[in-house]
Amino acid sequence: MATKKPLPPTVEVMSDGENIFVVADGIRIAKRGGPGTPQAKTWVSLEPGWKVFDDDGMLVVEHDGVTVH
Repeated sequence: MATKKPLPPTVEVMSDGENIFVVADGIRIAKRGGPGTPQAKTWVSLEPGWKVFDDDGMLVVEHDGVTVH
């Protein structure tokens, strides 16, 4: 019997009115760095194993080194 491959997470960008987050399956995995901070214009990981970055205008989301979005 073949094992089913897990579905990729649902990824979305959300704001709480003050900050911008990348959310995967309902969990905030990254936060956009605030202006005037060393993290400005970058994504700061909030959960271990997750990495979010901008690549040529596209949002790239990796989990444990595997691109998921």
